[in-house]
Amino acid sequence: MQPGTFEVLVLGSNGALPAYERFPSSQLLHVNERLYLIDCGEGTQFQLRKYGVRISRIRQIFITHLHGDHVYGLPGLITTFQLMRRSEKLEIFGPPGIQSFCEQVLGWTTSQLQFELRCHELRELNGVQFFDDEAVRVSALPLEHKVPCVGYLFREKKERRKLDAVRLRAEGIPEICWRSLERGEDVQLPDGRRLAHAEYTISPPPGRSFAYCADTIYTRALLPYLHKVDLLYHETTFLHELEATAKEYGHSTTVQAAELAREADVRALLTGHYSARYEDPETLAMECRSVFAPVITGKEGLKIIVPWPREAGAPYATV
Repeated sequence: MQPGTFEVLVLGSNGALPAYERFPSSQLLHVNERLYLIDCGEGTQFQLRKYGVRISRIRQIFITHLHGDHVYGLPGLITTFQLMRRSEKLEIFGPPGIQSFCEQVLGWTTSQLQFELRCHELRELNGVQFFDDEAVRVSALPLEHKVPCVGYLFREKKERRKLDAVRLRAEGIPEICWRSLERGEDVQLPDGRRLAHAEYTISPPPGRSFAYCADTIYTRALLPYLHKVDLLYHETTFLHELEATAKEYGHSTTVQAAELAREADVRALLTGHYSARYEDPETLAMECRSVFAPVITGKEGLKIIVPWPREAGAPYATV
């Protein structure tokens, strides 16, 4: 069975100040039948509805940090879940303070939820895996911003190893033994031979991966975690001529994001978190391409599809 969907939908591509009808940070990762919301800036639920997302399927939300342009959409979305009579548990992952934020806002607005809301505060950001389900494993990455900030690395779970039917037939292994090998078991033959599962099965190509890195200054500490990632979203708030400004405010430039993508040998870079001073985000993407070619210009409604396996080509965008 081949892996299914692995797509990223851009819901918001803007920085903190409203500009040019862009929305604040938010993206939706779709892996097989699972939906994962990453950041939830103001208006995120409107974008989810605009692009036809069944929000009841969202079970996990991943928040990078507690600046308003990344969390102000969260209270409204949670309230909408309640109005829709949600019964499934909702999990929110984020930096220390995310639980207090949710509790206080919901308390001030006298919101009484009829579903379980569970907040997980992440403190270990050295690539440690903190979540997994049927579709993905998620690790926390160390970002450097003005406040505690978490990056996220999503890795698709591999398919099970497949039987090496050619070898099994060549060695005359009875088919009655094949099912045990397929289940991951070693097999003892009547003649005393032992068939190791790992030797008679073939490992599938690696699962696909997506890293979300914002907000952050340029930091090489991310390199070990981003090596050969399929799709990297890294903020590109400023053109490189404003490198000093970017550092002052805890952000990155186009060239810095592109250099990180090139050094990490990722398949494609997705841009975003644009400063309000830039009307056309393609201007920033073009500067990225002067350093690293496979660049996708993030904009609202853009869907990025990650093919499988890697040989099938680089991630590509569609609307």
